[in-house]
Amino acid sequence: MNIIENLNSILWVLFGVLTVVEAVLRGVPRLRANPFVAGMMETLDSFWIAMAVALSLKAVWVQPFTIPSGSMEDTLQVGDYILVKKYEYGYSFLNQTPRFLEFQKPQRRDVVVFVFPEDRSKDFIKRCIGIPGDVVELKDSQLYVNGQLQVEPYVKHVMTPMTAISEDGVDSVKVNFGPVTVEPGHYFMMGDNRDNSYDSRYWGQLDEKLIKGRAWFIYWHSVGYAGFAALAALAVAAFTLAALVWALATQRSASPAEAADSQAKAELLKNHLWTIVVCCVLAAGIIGAMGVPNFRDNVQALQQRMFKVIR
Repeated sequence: MNIIENLNSILWVLFGVLTVVEAVLRGVPRLRANPFVAGMMETLDSFWIAMAVALSLKAVWVQPFTIPSGSMEDTLQVGDYILVKKYEYGYSFLNQTPRFLEFQKPQRRDVVVFVFPEDRSKDFIKRCIGIPGDVVELKDSQLYVNGQLQVEPYVKHVMTPMTAISEDGVDSVKVNFGPVTVEPGHYFMMGDNRDNSYDSRYWGQLDEKLIKGRAWFIYWHSVGYAGFAALAALAVAAFTLAALVWALATQRSASPAEAADSQAKAELLKNHLWTIVVCCVLAAGIIGAMGVPNFRDNVQALQQRMFKVIR
């Protein structure tokens, strides 16, 4: 199960479980009188508040999404984890009401996340090509909006117009489409990977009620489970090494009265050293199993894409 994709369900389930546990503990006076239960209730209170804040932020501020397909390459790649600003375009209650609390409306070239009109259990991400009133047309795979040829440095083509026509026929919407006028309250959406995108050319214009938000930035790129485990092991080793260096730098000569404390510190330093060794050995084993070139490529992709603003 992809944790990020199912984050909404996971958070709500955890919130529900915590709420039930809180209600039970508070509803039984004998349990509250127990010191252990009283201490546990304080911890649960903290978790409950944290969950409530997280769900509130996710509902009105930002929400994580993953990129499952290549329809937005090279702007977004499979395995990118992005944050979406939900507040910018305002809100529609259950995707049924007119939008309210709008800071602004979607503009041409915005990258937008929305509920897929043909299957509302899915979310899609595309680029806004046309806003209400625009006339959108494709000629020989070139985009025209209101009669003007659009310069689109983000667009990727994987086939020539002749190849598209030979595969799809003379009516291929990858080559020629429209002109169509964008209706009021609707937007025309297309993927940057024009020849591999299921978008408004196929399923029509997007009702503004289905918009979820504007793509903001990439906060992570998938390196696979093995790569993540290797990076986690190296991170633990690095933090432990920093703690060990700090402990050695601040260690003072112990007086006889501090002998027991010094022994405890020595044992702690020994544990730190063992942690570093174990983590490094574990990381080396994982990297060796997945291949050094493969690990290096994954890390380079992560470095290039992390915290990249989506434009």
